[in-house]
Amino acid sequence: MAYRKVEDILGLVESFHKRMRQALERVEVESRSESVEWLSKQLRAHELHWQAALNGYGKRVAEGVLDTWLQYIPDEDVREQLDSIRVQRDMTLDELNDMNIRFRQALIQLYESLANGSSAPRVKELFEQLLEYEKSVIADQSQKSRESDLVDSESLPRSQSS
Repeated sequence: MAYRKVEDILGLVESFHKRMRQALERVEVESRSESVEWLSKQLRAHELHWQAALNGYGKRVAEGVLDTWLQYIPDEDVREQLDSIRVQRDMTLDELNDMNIRFRQALIQLYESLANGSSAPRVKELFEQLLEYEKSVIADQSQKSRESDLVDSESLPRSQSS
């Protein structure tokens, strides 16, 4: 079994977020759809928030947490899931939203495994906090998507009647 430090795991997750953020930046620049551009900005804001939170956590936490070694890391499964996610410039709003949900679900799976597999209370707490954050992002994004659908459906009859 592979062993990794908590700091290395967070570095791996950070690289996943960086790739996602870069892909979303490309979509935002290249998109011709206002709704896709809006969602891309929302998702990118979550990515930047996650990065800031992680940087702040790393600075505040005693080295003991970041230097903790963990034995079982399900990162291969997560890598496969994340590698299957491709952000393309011509994605629809639904496709972009689906891609984001799959990205978040992969991270949730990773954090759940790490939280459940950790015997160190502070390490467990770290991964539980990251897990809760990812779940809140999905809930927030779902709410915004529903609101966007509502706005789109309310504006459709007006534009058709013009």
